This record gives sequence, C-alpha cells and structure tokens, in this order.
Amino acid sequence: MVKTGIAAALAAALMMVAGTGVQAQDLPKQSFKVVGSFGNLSNWIKVEKPFWSEQVVKDSKGQITATAQSTTELNLKGTEVMRLLKLGLFDFAHALPIYVAEDAMLEGVDIAGVAKDMATARKITEVWGPQIDKIMGPKYGAKILNWYTFPTQMIWCAPQIKSVADLKGKKIRVQGVSQGDLVEGLGATAVTIPFGEVVPALQRGTVDCGITGTMPAYKAGWHEVVTSVLEMPVGFTIIYTAVSEASWNKMSAPTKEFFTKEMKAFEDGAWKTIGDEVEMGLICVSGEGGTCSEGKPGKVVRIKPSDADVKAREAALNDVALKRWAKRCGAECAKTWTDTVGKMTGLVAAP
Repeated sequence: MVKTGIAAALAAALMMVAGTGVQAQDLPKQSFKVVGSFGNLSNWIKVEKPFWSEQVVKDSKGQITATAQSTTELNLKGTEVMRLLKLGLFDFAHALPIYVAEDAMLEGVDIAGVAKDMATARKITEVWGPQIDKIMGPKYGAKILNWYTFPTQMIWCAPQIKSVADLKGKKIRVQGVSQGDLVEGLGATAVTIPFGEVVPALQRGTVDCGITGTMPAYKAGWHEVVTSVLEMPVGFTIIYTAVSEASWNKMSAPTKEFFTKEMKAFEDGAWKTIGDEVEMGLICVSGEGGTCSEGKPGKVVRIKPSDADVKAREAALNDVALKRWAKRCGAECAKTWTDTVGKMTGLVAAP
C-alpha cells in the first residue's frame, strides 16, 4: 500500500509538471499590431517598445510577436488612436484619455490639478478606472488592460516668470480640455497645439508657455526655448493600454491569461520607470541638483511655488476646472466621481 501510495503521488506530481509544461506551450503562434505613444519620449523608448519587442517575445518563448510603432512614426495625432483601434487597424493601443476629448468620463481619471503626486495619480486610476471600463466596450470596442503615466506636469514659460500671478494674460499651450480649464482659472488663455509643434510656437511667440512633464520637456527640447519652469504640479498625463475587443475575443484562454499577467508587470514597471524620471527631468533642464543622465543640461530657472501660488492653483481647480468638468460629465457622473475620487482627495465635483 505504501508503494502504491508513493507511485500515486509520483504520478500526480508528474501530471502537474506535465500540465505546467503544456500550459507554457499552449500559446499559439501569433503576431499583433500595436500603436504606441510619442516616439521621442521615455514612455515609448523605455517602457512600451521594449515590452513589445523584447519582453513579450521572451516570456512567450517566441510564440507571440508584435509590430509596434509609435504615434510619431505613424504620423498620427493622439486623437486618432482610439478610432483606429476600433476600426481594427491595431490590436493594442497606448492611448491618452485627454485626447479622447468628446468623453468627459475618460477625462475624469486625469482632471488637471487633482493629483499632486504620483501615488495619488495611480490611486485615481484604480478607483475611476472601473467607471471607464463600463463605457470602453460599448463606445470604443476596446478593453483597458493597464494604466500608467507620464512625468509630473508643470508650467514652462519662454518669458521669465516668478509666480502664478505672472501667468495672467499669457497664452499657454495645453494638452486637453481640463488643462485648458485650469489655465483659464489662473487667468491665462489656453491654446491647443500638437506636442511636436510646441517648440517653434514658443520660439515664434505663438504661445508664451506650455504644460508638459519634466523629462518630456527635456527630450523635446523645451529647455532650449523656455527660461523658467514653475515647479508646481498641475496634474499628470495618464495613459492606458487598450486592446481591441475583436482581437481580445479571438484570443485563446491561455493567451488572455498571458497578457493579463504581462500587463500587470508592465504597469508596475512603468510607474517605477517614469517616477524615477520626474526629478531627473528637472535636473536635465536646469543643470541644478545633480548630473543629467540623458545628455547636456539646460539652464532653465526652477521656480519653487509659494503658498499664494498653491492657493491660486486650488482656486482654479475648485472654482473652474472641477465645475466645468462636472457640467460636461453630468450630475450622476459628477456624483460618482465625488463619491470615489473626491472622497479620496477631499474634492467635490459639482456644476
């Protein structure tokens, strides 16, 4: 009986090992089309591109490959990405909610001025993400697999500024509707210009200032045309990875399981990688506080916000940005936001 028991145990163990082997080999050979974010920034260079070209191939033992190109390579506007995903031109997309301008529900994950630090920005994706999941399928034919971010958004100006008060009357380039609301709440005029056109616009004086992340400012050469940066967070540019529902539904169960696990690891790594770049971006644009890891530093003056500056940002957030967003999203949407994100951040969204 003892021998029989041992034999049975060995057989069970072998079945488990064999089962694990079959599961690892159960991924069918397949290739996917992917559109990434901006080709000259770290989100693409350090996170998205290596994930698709190296990590996925390695972890699937070569069974899964991808043709991944950045929005820049494809000469696409950020506003086109979700439409093209829905049309079936791509299987996966790395997209920015702020560029899906017609949908205030998506905007709710990234309202300018709400998140003051990266930890809060990530928590907002966790509590508001489920609300977006409800509309992602019906509206965009897609499913969100993870959330991550660009570095902390700050205000950069060509004319020398010393405080928020100096922004009054200035033309400030913004990325989306919510940033525009915040800027107008600060007494400035919001101007929408594609990211790649901001440097010449600052040189020509088409805009006086612009909002972007710390390392993106350096990578895009903003430090060569601005004089100062106000080190006051005005939010984060949140980004997500979406998969076409049509593509997802065609996948085998093991493939879905594979991507679910991979996307979680992707998300954790992305928050860490980009988080490490927030301060380095400021070092690189200014040459202050350390050695730039990316190249020759600039000479941008770093301006620490005063109490008055912070109060002005909070007034613009509460009196303008949140009220306008609540009106766009509707009473029920605004109440849900207040009960979730608002409860966490101490804010109320109401028209």
